[in-house]
Amino acid sequence: MTFCEKFRTGPSGLIVLVLVSILSLSTFALAAEKCLIIAMPEVRMTGDGIEPYREAMQQAGLCVEPVRMPLARVAQALSHGEIDGVFAEIEGFQQRVDRQITRGNARVGLVDGMLVVRSGKVSGIDDLTDEIVGVWLGANWSNVLLADYPNIVHVPRGPEMMQKMLRYGRLDAILLDNYSLSVTGGVPDGFHAVTVTSLSVYSWLVADHADLLPVFDKGTTLFLQKIMEWRQKAK
Repeated sequence: MTFCEKFRTGPSGLIVLVLVSILSLSTFALAAEKCLIIAMPEVRMTGDGIEPYREAMQQAGLCVEPVRMPLARVAQALSHGEIDGVFAEIEGFQQRVDRQITRGNARVGLVDGMLVVRSGKVSGIDDLTDEIVGVWLGANWSNVLLADYPNIVHVPRGPEMMQKMLRYGRLDAILLDNYSLSVTGGVPDGFHAVTVTSLSVYSWLVADHADLLPVFDKGTTLFLQKIMEWRQKAK
């Protein structure tokens, strides 16, 4: 029997084999626990919802690393493989991503697109004349609705900044969804809101992780339940 054969069958060899097995299992466990990076589009300039979202996904059995991201960057980040999914984007979002993505089955919400404008004669998009309208940079649905309107300002920091610009007189009107409007202060005094469209919102995953969709949907549902509980307590 050679030295190598004695080593493989002796006590030292067994110890090494056990250690190799443990390291292999540890590596497998780390790979299995890889967290998906999920974008949370900015509505407010705070991290609201990040930890509750992580907890809801963990409860469902999925490890995620949620990151706050400007809406305008989400499609690009998905296309370049920087993130694995996004919490909330409207139906049709996949057309803006240069990579195959899969829509979740749990609908995040059905929201209204709102035109917030000074109280007066304007009752819809067609009534706009020379008003300067702020839109959320990256919100493609806004660009479609205002495709033929020239006086548009694309606001990079989202609804909260849009509200501030409206109150300070930098904008005459803003176009955003009703959820973002409600969580950033509602309709300011002297203004009114007009519904101009309805939008279905879903969560999305890159197609590489399509097998995780059932767990992803479960986590999304749990997170939405948390949001409903917060709203009930706030009443």
